Amino acid sequence: MNDQIREAVSYRAFLRPAGHPTDTGVLPFIQLRAVSAEHAMRAAHHVTGHPVDSVERLDAAAA
Repeated sequence: MNDQIREAVSYRAFLRPAGHPTDTGVLPFIQLRAVSAEHAMRAAHHVTGHPVDSVERLDAAAA
């Protein structure tokens, strides 16, 4: 059995809520922690109920 524990990292998920104008160039977003971008996308949709436009990983700032 090959069970690997992966560390959750921060993601920003951009949403497309109904009734929100898309021509403004600004989409609402939520930030969450997940083990992959796919997990982040699924979690964002599950939590908000809105379609997810895109997900980007937020890297920690170098100290």
